[in-house]
Amino acid sequence: MKVLWKLAVFFSLILMASPGFFALAEAQGQRLDVAYNALPFNLPSLVEQQEQILAAEGYDVRYHSFGAGHAMTEAMAAGSLDIAPVMGATSTIVSRAGGRDIKIIGSYSQAPSAFALAVRPGTLSLAGLRGKKIAAPIGTEVHVLLSKILAEQGLTMRDIVLVNLLVPDGIAALQSGQVDATMVVEPALSRLAQSGVIEILRDGEGLISGLTLSVTTADRLLSPEVEAFRRSHAKSVDYIRENSEKVLHMAAEELNLPLEVVERVAEKYTFSSELTEHHLRELEDTIEFLFQEGIIRERISVQDLL
Repeated sequence: MKVLWKLAVFFSLILMASPGFFALAEAQGQRLDVAYNALPFNLPSLVEQQEQILAAEGYDVRYHSFGAGHAMTEAMAAGSLDIAPVMGATSTIVSRAGGRDIKIIGSYSQAPSAFALAVRPGTLSLAGLRGKKIAAPIGTEVHVLLSKILAEQGLTMRDIVLVNLLVPDGIAALQSGQVDATMVVEPALSRLAQSGVIEILRDGEGLISGLTLSVTTADRLLSPEVEAFRRSHAKSVDYIRENSEKVLHMAAEELNLPLEVVERVAEKYTFSSELTEHHLRELEDTIEFLFQEGIIRERISVQDLL
């Protein structure tokens, strides 16, 4: 018995000497406030929450839903939110330029064809955009995409009538004939196109990355909490890859969408935390666009975000 007791003490000391032991012990019960938005198609967040992957790191995880990116950065500034797993690149830039001390943890997803310009079927072509009323929320990814679609046609934002509407309101305005075209995003894009309600004139393939980002406050960027989030996010992405059918059914239920629509949307998304040189150049272009449009007053650098 004495030998067994000594062995137990010996192995306990080895365990306690490992860095992971102290990190887990320190995390036990520590509250971590994390944003959770299943829409538009945030599968890693959905998996992480339902499988309690971040909680398994030892944190008391509290989830909060937000309707817009700026609301998340306001919550971070107020100290009521620690990590925003998924935020649009434009929201991140606008918030940083507006004085919010936030930093990018990494990429979340890329989905260029999940954003598109749509019309009522048979009513308009790309060649006929000049002078038309087009709905898009100003200062967002679809606003940036719209400028690039227009540029392909030799046009600028000054050649159309831009109607500042959120995507759901833009769709309603299109259906009622108040606008000639609107910017649409997934999963509404596939659902409406499949039912014949809209016709897609041009999506973002070849024009944008459809980049979303994971964001935290500057003082937390190198913290154990963010490292735990990074590990959890990687595990969530692996889980999606290894259990794709289960995850798609999970998403169909959470998003209240037909499975065939979810499968169609899923084909458009890549979930990767790597920020490539291409992504960084695109962020620079987006900063310049937002500055030229007067949406941000300071031309920040990409390095300010990292």
